[in-house]
Amino acid sequence: MSRESTEPSTQNMETAENYSDSVMFMDISNPDMDQVAVKNNSMGNGESNTSTQSRFILEFDSIMHLGNGGFGSVFKAREKRVDTYYAVKVVQFTGKALREVKALSDLHHRNIVQYFNCWEQDSDYQDDSSVESSTSSESVSHSSPMYLYIKMELCDTRTLESWIMERNVEHQQDSERREESLNIAQQIVSGVKYIHFKKLIHRDLKPSNIMFGQNKKVKIVDFGLVTTEADDNDNLMERTNKTGTISYMAPEQHGKTYDRKVDIFALGLIYLELLWKVSTGSERAAIFMDARRKKFPTQFTSEFFQEDHIIKSMLHEKPGDRPEATDLKTELKNLSRILSAQKATASCPLA
Repeated sequence: MSRESTEPSTQNMETAENYSDSVMFMDISNPDMDQVAVKNNSMGNGESNTSTQSRFILEFDSIMHLGNGGFGSVFKAREKRVDTYYAVKVVQFTGKALREVKALSDLHHRNIVQYFNCWEQDSDYQDDSSVESSTSSESVSHSSPMYLYIKMELCDTRTLESWIMERNVEHQQDSERREESLNIAQQIVSGVKYIHFKKLIHRDLKPSNIMFGQNKKVKIVDFGLVTTEADDNDNLMERTNKTGTISYMAPEQHGKTYDRKVDIFALGLIYLELLWKVSTGSERAAIFMDARRKKFPTQFTSEFFQEDHIIKSMLHEKPGDRPEATDLKTELKNLSRILSAQKATASCPLA
């Protein structure tokens, strides 16, 4: 049998930019396999009329495996009723899976993957290409595991990590990469600003968790580690330490008390990675280690003077010294104007 959550209701947004307007594929996280008891009303209202046969099979066809990980698998599938393709993420029903769904159902922004609905089943879905990895998503419980089917927007399977790797094989730095990097950074910051407006912390921002919609817009994905900013009394909460991806974690993230500024630190490293060409993984690791001490390659500082200043502000060791996403968005907008003016001046013929 399956249980379906209600569709997210339309909400009033800060501005018109907060509405999602493209289609996207969601990446896979790798959280703990802790099982939780979930009340019937946690995922929505009422029981589905679907029989014990898999609802996924009944309502979808043209199913194609897109990717898998410790958390589950993602499939591209056409919903027969509306003749539309979606990404359907199939995961074990765990606390982290539920947290991701709850967060996504309340987030409606053009730079955040759009959630549509979900349902619960007592069976996993496996095609020939996903059978090999099925052992990684088996339940650790002796009872029959439940699975959550999450329907989301579909997108190009390319991630920002892929974009960076493609740019790094090019022969030299160029102005086009600088412009594209700024545009991408602006979109990520816009999404993060909205996440923080909702009193949430993503906690796992990295290039592999940022994707591109079919209309080329950036989308932040993978909310498996999302957490609330503070408790009901607006006090910082004690959190699980070392939660996230180590290479992008802020210094304070190794402890148990931190806030939304951990996302700003990760963004600083991502922006640096967007701009600067590296040839090997060891070179990247060395640059990241130096960047944590706000030490950048000399050539980077000379070529990207404005970005150097902005990124260093994002990488302050003290969270309070890092800019808010709102201020960062303004800084990047001003930088865009400066670079556009410089480009226009350079292209003007001499009198």
